[in-house]
Amino acid sequence: MKGPVPKTLVLAVGIVVGIMLFAGCEEEENSSDTKPDTKPNTRRSRLIAVENVQLKKQIEKLKKVHAKEIKRQEEQLDKCLQEKKALEELSDKGVESYMQDILGPLAEENAKLHEEIKTLKAQIEKLKTEL
Repeated sequence: MKGPVPKTLVLAVGIVVGIMLFAGCEEEENSSDTKPDTKPNTRRSRLIAVENVQLKKQIEKLKKVHAKEIKRQEEQLDKCLQEKKALEELSDKGVESYMQDILGPLAEENAKLHEEIKTLKAQIEKLKTEL
């Protein structure tokens, strides 16, 4: 029993090492592809240049769109701030107007009614004493 296990283990280790060596060679080949070519590939360079131009145009379009959107939102913000200020002023004027137009006459009316109550109480007391 001891004999087959070490042979199997050696075989498994050998396969793993072989795979690792093979994978290492592929990595080396792939990394050599990323090295700059000594002869420029003109077709590839032209495609990259065309793509760069298209991307730059897209960026410019997006910048214009975003600038317009930012300007629109800033204008909307300014408009909202102006409306808020106008509403605050209207609210302040409304409170002052309410105090002058409604509470002022009510206070005067209240004072008159108190005087009238005093007068009527005095008349009631006078009538009670006469009876």
